[in-house]
Amino acid sequence: MKVACLLIPDFAVAVARRDHPETRGRPLIVAAAGEDAPRVRACCPQAVRSGVSEGMVLRRALSLCPKAAVVPADERALAETAAALRTLAERHSPAVEEAAPGHLHLDVRGLAQLAGLADEAYLADLQRAASAASGLPVSIGAGPGVFAAHAAAAAASAEHAGKTGAPPPVLVPEEGVAEFLAPLPVEVLPLPTAMHQRLRLLGIERLGQLAALPRSAVAAQFGPAGARAWDLAAGKDTSTVVPRRPERTAGAAMELPAPASTAEQLLAATSALLQQALEAPALRGAAWRRCTWRLELESGEAVVRVVTFREPTSDGERMLFVLRQKIARLTLPSPGVRLSLKLSGLCGEYGHQAVLWPSGPRRRRELLEAAEQLSARYGEPQIFRVVEVEPWSRIPERQLALVAFGR
Repeated sequence: MKVACLLIPDFAVAVARRDHPETRGRPLIVAAAGEDAPRVRACCPQAVRSGVSEGMVLRRALSLCPKAAVVPADERALAETAAALRTLAERHSPAVEEAAPGHLHLDVRGLAQLAGLADEAYLADLQRAASAASGLPVSIGAGPGVFAAHAAAAAASAEHAGKTGAPPPVLVPEEGVAEFLAPLPVEVLPLPTAMHQRLRLLGIERLGQLAALPRSAVAAQFGPAGARAWDLAAGKDTSTVVPRRPERTAGAAMELPAPASTAEQLLAATSALLQQALEAPALRGAAWRRCTWRLELESGEAVVRVVTFREPTSDGERMLFVLRQKIARLTLPSPGVRLSLKLSGLCGEYGHQAVLWPSGPRRRRELLEAAEQLSARYGEPQIFRVVEVEPWSRIPERQLALVAFGR
């Protein structure tokens, strides 16, 4: 056992069901505010079978699945649950990779022996701790590689679908990886949905069918992604857990003194938060590439806008100018009650060349004196400027003329 995978399938749906137990037994759609109309943030498998998909306008989704319960996306609950699961994983392993919220890979080599437990007992303890930290049933799988562990966790979740509680952990032995993977559906592969559909159109529904094909033929049909998929299906996975690198960020948040719905109110609060974030002593003068602006609404929804600056900057006025365009276009379904922003992408600020000839009356006098000195030295004007003479003329030579500078 080298790698373990902690997985909460349909993470946003699972968190919504946990916080809204009245939705159990019904199809569930998690909605988020869109720029034009509310859209589907996530949906349960039953809604997917009815034709609902992520990003779909909510009105269209309800026409396809009229019995679905609709819950606004609680971005704070999602972030807190994902952070709790990540913190728990980092306490149990020195190397943790977050593939997605609610989907973690852990390097667990030698940890079971260090704890004096069998591999199965160690995984069971880890699963209980993860479920307690998140408040959700967590699927767990382990194996000799990242993909084998992920496939084991996904298989455990699929076999336990419709049942209560968490599925038992699944451990894939190193000598039986290919045999374990063979009956699993191709959707387990970390590939775009379009490629899953292409594989099924070709009659390839299981990983064993894909592994039985010549690798060269799969690579010729699907390119590098196909070659990678064949390697994974055949149990040839050399990938390792890549721990996340902590990113330095600066941020600030405030509870709005009164519910805000106008652009002027939001801009004033944003300006105050930018000033607060940029004045942190440890990061004063740092240049930032991105700003994540988040407004929590009375309805429980959250509006998030991510702005990438054309150049890294430490100028709050420049940041506010870019954010103003996003804020002015907002149409809020309910007033905002809490505003926060986070600056990320810490890097050096770009240098800009100063103006070679600064304007002003003093500089003009100096240029005139220099032009007169040259004219006196050589007996005729040496510096000229272009002026329009007959801009309406069809003859180019008559449109413009050179006139001695200063005359």
